Order: sequence, then C-alpha cells, then structure tokens
Amino acid sequence: YAPATISAVMPVALGSLLSVAFMNLNLAHNSVGFYQLSKLACIPFTLIVQYLLYNQYVSRPIQICLIPLTFGVGWATVHDVDVNLIGLLFALCAVAATGMAQIYTSSYQKALGCNAMQLLYHTSPLIAAGMLIMCPMFDNLSELFAYQYSYETVGRIILSCTFALGVNISNYMVLGKTSPLTYQVLGHLKTILILVLGVILFHKTVNFQNVVGIVVAMAGVIAYTELKRREESPSSSRSTNDNNAESMQLLREDRN
Repeated sequence: YAPATISAVMPVALGSLLSVAFMNLNLAHNSVGFYQLSKLACIPFTLIVQYLLYNQYVSRPIQICLIPLTFGVGWATVHDVDVNLIGLLFALCAVAATGMAQIYTSSYQKALGCNAMQLLYHTSPLIAAGMLIMCPMFDNLSELFAYQYSYETVGRIILSCTFALGVNISNYMVLGKTSPLTYQVLGHLKTILILVLGVILFHKTVNFQNVVGIVVAMAGVIAYTELKRREESPSSSRSTNDNNAESMQLLREDRN
C-alpha cells in the first residue's frame, strides 16, 4: 500500500472528472463528426504539453508516423462536422482536460510511487464525489427520480458500472506502464477495431473512404509500434531513463 494525501492526487481526480464532463458536453453540443475530430486533437495537445511542461519529446520518426494514424482515423470516422461557439468552447475544454488527465495519471503514478490500482483507490472517491456534485448541474433530477426502475434496468446499470470499472483499471494500468501518447494510439486502434468488427459481425456497410481510412490508420499504428519497439531497445534505454528522471524532478518541483 502506498499512501497519498488528497492534495497529492487531486490533479489526477480533477483532470479525470473534467475530462468526462467536458467530453459529454462536447458530444451533446456538437455533431458526432466534430466530436471525433476533437478526440484526434488530443495527440498534438499531449505532445505540446509534455514538451513545454515536462521537457519530454518524441522523435521525429514517431511524429511523422502519427500523421497517417490521425488522418486515417479521421478519414474513416469524421463525416459530418457541425459546430457552434458553445460547442467549440466545450470541445477545447474537453481536449485540454483529457490530455492533462492522461498526463497526470501517467506521471503521478511514478512521482507518488503508486501502481495503477493504488492510484485508482485514492482518486475514485474524489471523482465519485465530484460527479455527485456536478450531476444536478447537467442532468434533470426530476426525470431521474420519476423514472420507474425495473430489475432489468438495475441489472443493466450494474453491468455498465462493472464495465466502467474494468475500463478505469485498464486505463490506469496502460498509462502507468506506457505513456499518454501510446494510450491515445491504443484508443484510436480501438476505434479501428470497432469499425472492422462492425463490418464482420453486424454486416455494417462501408464505403471506399472508410476502407482507405482504416488501412492508412493501421499503417500508422504498425509504424508507431515498430518505432517504439526500436526506441525501447537496450541501446536507447539509458537516454530514455535520463529523460524520465528529469521529468519526474520537474513534476515534484511543480507539486512543491
């Protein structure tokens, strides 16, 4: 067990809370296409923040391979782009909150000496309390209380909560073992797999644009995986460790 104070884990909890809230508002006030486009913007945001705040940077080859990845996912999923001023503001806040939440979740595990389960243990009560406070601001409580709950509905709610717990655990574990950038690449790979499984299992129709987008995105994912494998080889591990040590020192100074 690794102890941690509320103030120490508050940035992680606050980032996660705001990420969920603003992403839902982003989807509610914008089209699905613009919502998907804003999710793609998390990659350049993460690269910029990690470089400016933590002096972390990625190699030029990885930067280049991210281009077909983001272009392919966008080409395959973004069709209708309908945005307004309020929706744009919510999208900008969602990108910033999501990027910072992923950066904090990854870096604070190392800075606090916590593993994924320990950090989730410390942040979950704070996130749950924040959700309860924010619920009246964005949901219609009268309709919520007036709803007639059946055993089937309660069962689906419990099943949804179980899946959500599994998602949170896997998110924290991936961010702790890899990096926010790798986590986002995996997220886009999930989007590609959803499209492919939709075709295979549910016979969803696809057009030429979907196929090209999927192929280009997969090429970017494969290139990113291979480049990361080469960079994490023993010959490059020393420079990587030095860079991580410097970043952790900057994080501790920022917390103090």
